[in-house]
Amino acid sequence: MSSGWIMLVFGAILLAQAIPASALTPKYRETERGLILERVSPNNPMIYDNDWWKDVPDAAYLWSKASMGQADLRGNIVSRDMWGWKEGYTYKLDQGMKDARALLEAARKSGLKKIPDPIPGANEALVKPESGKIEETKFTRSPGSDLIVAEAKKASPKRPLLVYAGGPSTTVAAAYLTDPSIADRVIVFQIDGGAYNGKDSWSWEIMKQRLPFANWARGYFWGDWSGWNPDRFKALPKNPLGDVMREYAHSDLGKANQWGDGAWIFATFAPRSITKAESYDNVAITVPKAGTNVKAMEAEFFATMTNPKVYGNTPKGEAK
Repeated sequence: MSSGWIMLVFGAILLAQAIPASALTPKYRETERGLILERVSPNNPMIYDNDWWKDVPDAAYLWSKASMGQADLRGNIVSRDMWGWKEGYTYKLDQGMKDARALLEAARKSGLKKIPDPIPGANEALVKPESGKIEETKFTRSPGSDLIVAEAKKASPKRPLLVYAGGPSTTVAAAYLTDPSIADRVIVFQIDGGAYNGKDSWSWEIMKQRLPFANWARGYFWGDWSGWNPDRFKALPKNPLGDVMREYAHSDLGKANQWGDGAWIFATFAPRSITKAESYDNVAITVPKAGTNVKAMEAEFFATMTNPKVYGNTPKGEAK
């Protein structure tokens, strides 16, 4: 067989591995104890991907789970904030990296363990090709996209890699374009993708069309400020991470972002945090506003982050 035919056959195999989106739509059950997603549990391998890290409380929450050995966190990826990318970008990737490192420093000084160092993800938005074909999209690999590919290959269709994308979906889309065969070994969770986090709209479309995808906050965000009580954060330990969280809670960002990009993260460990889901254009799922249980998320956050084990301490009366 000639090398030309080999390349054609190889290309056909890759395209065949890009499973139709309808076959990938996450399956779920609405139960008395919350929304249950098939193939999703705290035992799945996980990656956290975000542009900013101190303007939300969920990174600290997930790191706390990892520190206690309750989350199999394989990586932290910093993707560039794509705001204003068509006009030349408003922010630099280095700014996001600095933000992530600052949070990590506070976490480690507070005693947290098992937190992977942040690595860079996508630095440029993806552009829709003239053909409109996803597989013809030009992209650049990054340490973050390569990590997603590598960890997805280690995972399985029964227990896939969970990627929580709090910022743009560019790094995740680049991972798919690098190796479409990961499609049945990953589930992507996104927040507010059609608004701020959907600035890179083509990567958003790739993710929605080609990967198992669960969205939250379509057409809304946290909004209702009346239930946000920054004084509750006084219960967190007096350490550097607790101080960062208290500063966040009392800021304008805290009031606006509240539980941040964490809806699906909380729901992974406490299913009651999300109670309902519905179809997202017949290719994915999303959560209607009535399906968000804010009180459950709040309870889960404080129950975790006030646990002494997060910080390497053993409560009185317990054996080490």
